[in-house]
Amino acid sequence: MTVKNGHSELPAATYGFIGLSHTMHFIFMANEVETGLGNMGYRMAKNLRSKLPADSVLVVCEVVQSVLEKFVSETKGLVRVANTPKELSEQSVSRENVSIEWHLLTDTKEIIITMLPAGKHVKQVFTDSATGLLAISRSPKPKLFIECSTIDVPTSLEVAKAVSESDLGSFADVPVSGGPTGAEAATLTFMAGGSSDVLESIEPIVMTMGKTFFHCGGAGAGLATKQINNYISGICMLGTAEAMNLGIRYGLDPKVLAGVINSSTGRSYNSIEQNPVKGISPNSSAERDFENGFSIELCKGVLHMAIDLGDRVGARLPLSQGLIDTYEAASMDDRCKGKDCRSVYRYVADN
Repeated sequence: MTVKNGHSELPAATYGFIGLSHTMHFIFMANEVETGLGNMGYRMAKNLRSKLPADSVLVVCEVVQSVLEKFVSETKGLVRVANTPKELSEQSVSRENVSIEWHLLTDTKEIIITMLPAGKHVKQVFTDSATGLLAISRSPKPKLFIECSTIDVPTSLEVAKAVSESDLGSFADVPVSGGPTGAEAATLTFMAGGSSDVLESIEPIVMTMGKTFFHCGGAGAGLATKQINNYISGICMLGTAEAMNLGIRYGLDPKVLAGVINSSTGRSYNSIEQNPVKGISPNSSAERDFENGFSIELCKGVLHMAIDLGDRVGARLPLSQGLIDTYEAASMDDRCKGKDCRSVYRYVADN
């Protein structure tokens, strides 16, 4: 594996991406909120394929046929389709005609990336006895499983144990932050949990889809870090929504108010890049009527994970009850259902 001009140069090989919303074999999956490869996985897979050597193959597994066809028709380079995770896992990787270094992937035959909506999907994709990734016979070379979903830590640890017991390869939890905008621009942040040698192999691969990589600790640490970050983000988003509504109701110019906040101590990513008031942040989901993005339902789910994490480690979270109550109520509000999580502003402001 080599790096040129700050970017990884990947080996010629077959990659799998499973996405019931994401996977290198990429597996993507749809759910009731996200459709097809998902807001994140679709963009991640396209970036991955664009940076692979011309003779490499990207294998995708997608449950929505129309989205799969769209991805295959839009994506330049070699793309193959797998009908099930097991079929994807069975795909072989060739190292023929590889002219670059393999010192970081010496023992790895297949690279499989998963990005899925929830823990139940990850567990099914890996452990289903008929169609799962681990349902195959012994592999001649170990696989590298890069699990990028944002799920609960216990489920991830359970899947990691199943991978270990299968003796098929190595596993790491590598959730991402940056949203669809970061996925599109390949500027995602990856938070990884696992052994140092496995994460050393993973870093140059995922950096084709991002710009920052953190080794957060052992198994589960990447997810714990992701959940903590989302907890802070949820607080900042709700605080920004409340503050903007307060100022507008007082009669302040929202652009002036946002300008003051963003040059003062109240600033945050959500106030600067994702201000929920239309006309302030050019790339905010407010500019597209809160369509696409990180859905309020998924946001609520991650907040629950963070609060559960706090319960498990005995951490006091004084803001958690009001936070989750608000996002729960907003997720059931017709003005917010299925929308980007910043639509919580509608619940706060439009009463």
